[in-house]
Amino acid sequence: MIISLRLTNFYSMRDDAVLDFTAEATSRTANDNLPENLIEFSGDRFVNIIGLFGSNAAGKSNMIKAIDFCRRFILESHLNNEGSKFDFEPFKFDADKPSEFYIDFVTEGVEYEYSFTLQNGKVQKESLYYFPNKRRAKVFTRDNVVTYTHRKGTIPRPTEVETNTGDKTLFLSRASSMNRPLAQIVYRFFLNEMVVGTGGFDISKLSREDFAINKELLLKAFEVSDSDIIDISMTNDSMGRVRLQTYHRENPSIAFDFEKEESEGTKRLFFIMLMLLKKSMAGAAVFLDEFDLKLHLRLAEFILDVIRASSGAQLVFTSHNPLLIDMNKLRKEQIVFVNKQNDGNSEFIPLSDFEIDKKTDILKAYLQGRFDAVPYVGNVYSVLSEIISKR
Repeated sequence: MIISLRLTNFYSMRDDAVLDFTAEATSRTANDNLPENLIEFSGDRFVNIIGLFGSNAAGKSNMIKAIDFCRRFILESHLNNEGSKFDFEPFKFDADKPSEFYIDFVTEGVEYEYSFTLQNGKVQKESLYYFPNKRRAKVFTRDNVVTYTHRKGTIPRPTEVETNTGDKTLFLSRASSMNRPLAQIVYRFFLNEMVVGTGGFDISKLSREDFAINKELLLKAFEVSDSDIIDISMTNDSMGRVRLQTYHRENPSIAFDFEKEESEGTKRLFFIMLMLLKKSMAGAAVFLDEFDLKLHLRLAEFILDVIRASSGAQLVFTSHNPLLIDMNKLRKEQIVFVNKQNDGNSEFIPLSDFEIDKKTDILKAYLQGRFDAVPYVGNVYSVLSEIISKR
């Protein structure tokens, strides 16, 4: 479970861009409590869904891209050699500023704080703290590329790991590859409990067990989407390759080849649902850009309900659909508006930061530009008429 996440100087995010999953303190009997949107840990409450809303080019996708880079960097930096380059762009108008990733999370019942700083093509800083007895304790810190401090006993033979850690490599990544137990616990969090995007789904890797376990919910998703698919089966062709077949209401005896004959929207729904069902039931944190692309509103809401019904899963999504900004289904801190400022910096502000009246129509206020997260185009007709008349 993620408690909070902060990015600085990645893509269009010059200043601190924060996703805070901490639930706002409200009365447990209040209408906006929405207990199905909360996860409890050690007496505190955290939200399970955060939606990023804003105009095109505001920076929503950059948040997902930056998180994807940081996760991959943690998982793969031990493979880097001299000459390797970081595949992300810092803020264009302040490229010399350090880029920092910070995450506060829980895995295996213990809270951790991990961060690293990149600058001039090198890992400048890195640190890991944990709370083994609900008190913050240092595991290691790294400063000026090669200066380390360690808490005795947390990382066995740390000097050996340091020697094998270059300036393009994270100490955490190297320590995990060298079988240091605590580092491996943290590494597995990013490997198994943090998912960015749906990935290239390969039907050949679909197991019969996963298919059987999730079939009922997959069919429910098709029903919600008004699809006429009433059944789906898993078979193997003459070459032993996995094949999916669908059956439609009009004639249930005729099989359709899922990959060749179903629509792109149906296939996208299937892949998203299968990934979410598998990961959400494991309590993972999933980050999806435009997760509702080609999906009806009812389906998008169905997917959010999958997260709510799971045990401890979290979802961060971006969307252009203002109808998902629903105070009956999302708490104020779960709605984050993304705005591109005049200086090019992307700003992330949760609805809970705004002073709003209980009677405020949030959707209407959003569309009117009250939260600075929708494009202002003025009188479009008159502007277009003037331009076209000059042609």
